[in-house]
Amino acid sequence: LVELRLCLEALPMHIPVPLAAESRYKFSDFSTDAEWAADIGEAGAVNRELEVRFGSRVDGLKLTERGPEIEAVVDVLETWIEKCPGDIILEKWVHDILEAAQG
Repeated sequence: LVELRLCLEALPMHIPVPLAAESRYKFSDFSTDAEWAADIGEAGAVNRELEVRFGSRVDGLKLTERGPEIEAVVDVLETWIEKCPGDIILEKWVHDILEAAQG
């Protein structure tokens, strides 16, 4: 997660930094849907919310903005990996976001 944070902080300058209210990601205000958490578990609900915010990962994740809102995904992942240790889906998110950030 340290490497991910550093890579997100170092994203290329040509990627825009939106105002927090206009961010597509808004990871500083992250929560899961309670119904989804009840139906598919907390880690599943986190995965779903990450999919909603990032979009499809089929052809590789594409980061469309930089700045505090995308950087806050590290805190989100840290929180949920701590709550759901060993969850391979959350670990895959770390890998995929890191790969996208490394470009």
